[in-house]
Amino acid sequence: MRKLTLSLVSALSVILCTTFLHAGSFQVGVTGQIAAIEADGTETTGAGAAGAANTNSGSADNTVGIASLFAEYTTDYYGITIGAEFIPASADVSDKVVTRSDTETSVTSDNTANSDERIFKAQASVENYMVAYAEVPVYNSLYVRLGISQIDVNTDEVASSNGGSYGNETIDGINYGIGFKGEVADGVEMKLALEHNDFDTLNLTSTGNSVASETNKISADLDTTAVKLSVGYKF
Repeated sequence: MRKLTLSLVSALSVILCTTFLHAGSFQVGVTGQIAAIEADGTETTGAGAAGAANTNSGSADNTVGIASLFAEYTTDYYGITIGAEFIPASADVSDKVVTRSDTETSVTSDNTANSDERIFKAQASVENYMVAYAEVPVYNSLYVRLGISQIDVNTDEVASSNGGSYGNETIDGINYGIGFKGEVADGVEMKLALEHNDFDTLNLTSTGNSVASETNKISADLDTTAVKLSVGYKF
């Protein structure tokens, strides 16, 4: 969060400074987008006192329709635009819930042998997507975009018995894209863009495992690609 907050403060500082040097226009609007969410990673189980660590890999994807809000400032300095965008909704990372069944053979502080079946249901969701960006005109209505993005990843797994669970995490990323924009009516501008978010690696460690020393670890990569149509009002 600190990284993006500093970026937003820097962007606003540039906007305020540029306002005194160059005439320009503010714009607020909404964006509708079709976003493809893709994730792949590994889960490594703890070896324990007499066992061996196991590593399982997998991938997940989902395509969602979602809306966002944006505010930006366009200067007369080469038409450069600086802005911020926020998605106030959440979306599932996978289009299905993953289920796994394990047999629990030991429990911390329990000297008896166990053979309890534990069923895990795993899912993850993302929310609170934010990005601070700059858009630079290339030729006529064509522009390129580069920004710093951030998103919350929530692990929505359900573990039976006293199996371990993962927490939630905020990860940062790089946002880049290309698009076309232009004024379609007096004070109304539209943008059509293709954008990609390349997020940092997500690393999580489980807590609450039945065997205290056998924590599990997840390492995953998350990316999103979206086709976006925006409508903004200039003032």
